[in-house]
Amino acid sequence: MKNTSRIALAAAVALSAIAAQAGQDFTADHYPPQVQSQSTLTRAEVIHELKLAQEQGTLPNYDFTYVSPRQEQASTVTRAQVRAETLAAMQNGGLSFGS
Repeated sequence: MKNTSRIALAAAVALSAIAAQAGQDFTADHYPPQVQSQSTLTRAEVIHELKLAQEQGTLPNYDFTYVSPRQEQASTVTRAQVRAETLAAMQNGGLSFGS
């Protein structure tokens, strides 16, 4: 009796999973569904609008900072100074790995 109810329950779960997928085409060319759209702007126009929005500060904030490579400044610290700072931090326990 227990086996019969378990088999019936498993069959019901399997059929409900199949029914949940009914009507959806998951073949290789149809997933994920593609939204058809046509842009009216050229690539140059989009780049121009992006640069203009960056200059005006009107880009939406998605909680991350966009840093343009042209805005970065060259380091004034030499490789030897960085190495010395790293070694000093290692000796003082100032480096944290994975925690």
